[in-house]
Amino acid sequence: MPRTLSEFHYSTVFIDGIAFSSAERLHDELALKLGFPDWYGRNWDALLDCLSSIDDPASNLCAHWEFRSGKRLVFSVRSLSMDSTDAGLLLLLAQTLADANSRLRESGQGISIWIEFTGKEAPADYRMAAAIHDAPRSCSMSRTSNSIGMTG
Repeated sequence: MPRTLSEFHYSTVFIDGIAFSSAERLHDELALKLGFPDWYGRNWDALLDCLSSIDDPASNLCAHWEFRSGKRLVFSVRSLSMDSTDAGLLLLLAQTLADANSRLRESGQGISIWIEFTGKEAPADYRMAAAIHDAPRSCSMSRTSNSIGMTG
């Protein structure tokens, strides 16, 4: 029997596209939206550790995440403008999400992290799509739904 996504099977975190103008701004946005602890290191390793923890209710470092087996965390990036976006940040985020999904898959809980882009430049802007696609991990990308599943 096919599963239907419902409000209980995914959680959307809205990220303002302007956050991709600097690493500091992006980490601040993610820390706020996901409810990371005060001691969050605001770097890629710390982000990986926090995102990788969402499969274990006892060690979950994302205060705004409700654990449920099979649930999907979706980052919805709004109003991304390639004029003010650091493309390297897109690549680093793609790599980090792929690594987090690889760790999450090992738990067998069926939890995964996805990213979607909304706005005029997403994902039709092929520079952005290429940066994510060229990440040294497997990515599945749907141009019709503007979403990317990082498969690790």
